[in-house]
Amino acid sequence: MNTKKKVSSIIIAIVLLVALASILIFTYNFRIFSLNVATNKAISIAQNVRDGLTAHMVNGTMSSRKNFLNNIARHQNVKNFHILRTKTVIEQYGAGYDNENKKSVLEKSVLKTKTMKSELVEDITSASLSIAIPYIASSNDNPNCMQCHNAKEGDVLGVISMTIDISDTRQETIKIITQVLLAMIVIIFLLIIATRSLMKPYLKLFEDLEYNIVQAYNGDFSNTIDTNLTDEAGNIANKLNNLFEIYRFKNTIELDENKEIVYQRIIKLLQKKFNLEHFALFEVDNKKKLRKIVFDSIELSGFDPHINSCRALRTKTNVSSDDFEDICTYCDHKQPNFLCIDFIIDDKYSLLLHIESTKANMQHIKKYTAVINNYFNMAKPVIESKILLEKLKDTTLKDPLTTLYNRRFLQELMDSHVASRVKDGCIHSILMIDIDFFKKVNDTYGHNIGDEVIKRLASIMKGSIRDSDMPVRYGGEEFLILLINSTHEKTLEIANNIKNDFSKETYQVGSEVFSKTISIGISHYTLDTDKLVQCMKYADEALYVAKNNGRDQIIEYNKSLKG
Repeated sequence: MNTKKKVSSIIIAIVLLVALASILIFTYNFRIFSLNVATNKAISIAQNVRDGLTAHMVNGTMSSRKNFLNNIARHQNVKNFHILRTKTVIEQYGAGYDNENKKSVLEKSVLKTKTMKSELVEDITSASLSIAIPYIASSNDNPNCMQCHNAKEGDVLGVISMTIDISDTRQETIKIITQVLLAMIVIIFLLIIATRSLMKPYLKLFEDLEYNIVQAYNGDFSNTIDTNLTDEAGNIANKLNNLFEIYRFKNTIELDENKEIVYQRIIKLLQKKFNLEHFALFEVDNKKKLRKIVFDSIELSGFDPHINSCRALRTKTNVSSDDFEDICTYCDHKQPNFLCIDFIIDDKYSLLLHIESTKANMQHIKKYTAVINNYFNMAKPVIESKILLEKLKDTTLKDPLTTLYNRRFLQELMDSHVASRVKDGCIHSILMIDIDFFKKVNDTYGHNIGDEVIKRLASIMKGSIRDSDMPVRYGGEEFLILLINSTHEKTLEIANNIKNDFSKETYQVGSEVFSKTISIGISHYTLDTDKLVQCMKYADEALYVAKNNGRDQIIEYNKSLKG
């Protein structure tokens, strides 16, 4: 049995039990009420008879009491109407009528207990209540019955008994109960329909929750919970949908290639889900105490990259314009209301989200700050792993001594990197560089001095080229430089600058000072060949010629070198 059937069965069972209990309680109380009405009628008749007989006694008309009693029985619609005299009254006033001396079982019980007794007799067609009520001698009655009777206080002077037909009352009770039952059946039916209608969205929500939680437990967060409920249940569904979406976001960015793509997803998320229009996202290097703009739709002016100028980064707390007037004056805010949120990635890196908006909209944005934090918290380990992978990639693709790209970079990634930097119809040059007689440096002065020579050359190379150019330590004392979109004249100028600057470097080992020279071979990509690997080979051939011709010189590749 599924949840919907279980809940429906429980609701129907509860409603039926409540209805049954209500009917039983109503029937019982109505029955008690009917008996009480009959009993009160009997007591009222007994009091009227007592008062009437007292009046007859005072007026000396006891001989005519029979007509009085018959009238009472006829008008009050009672049966078996009977007055019983006790021994005390018989001894004083005589036996009276014959039937006034006969005792029924009920009357005997009353004489014994001096209390009222009743008996209900029922069958299928009729119902009657027999009641016997004692007359107790009391000096407190008005008139004082002790003045007329030779009795003691509390003696039973007589018993009045009668049978009251309550068949009509019972029939009326059955009729009313039937009407109530029919009304309750209609009410129960309508209540069940209304309850099921009200419970239907909750039951559907419960089933969806069960299904989606099981799916999420198995790693599938692709589903959402659809509900029109706006109360606490609907709020729970919305929060679970947000949670599922956050996990889908995490699963997506885990498969992204690098952190830059992750940043772009975060930016689109902030724009589309949270409707942020004016915000900036910064990547912060806490070690270097610098921040760089990842995205800026505000167009911040007067931007200071140093993190000490940012209150949120300096204090590692969220900063809002509501905290205090002019709490942060370092940024040239376009809106008077802003919010800065610092998200720590690891010891070195963090992200800073700077939001600007109107005052009314900023209050709305603040309601979603916790959800935005959840997304960034989910992204945190992913971004951290992407950063770590980049570091590992740099470690495997860069030479640790010079921090230049290594030969593995040329083998694995150079084609894709070059393709993203070069432009069609432009000349790109390759410089193949070799330190002349470098082995003698290691043999004569040791590898530490040899490392210093290599680092000096790497530093000169980096200082002589642009950021778009790519310097590589090809192996040992051999280097390669890819000059992107460089003219023939500019290539020769760079090569000569490197050669001349390096030759001016001196190295002192003890009292001895020495300097070194380099040889350079040049080949031009797309002029000499449209194959990058072939261009590198041509530059190497030109370098070989330069070394064979005496070293400390620059040779450009041409076809005549092959001859």
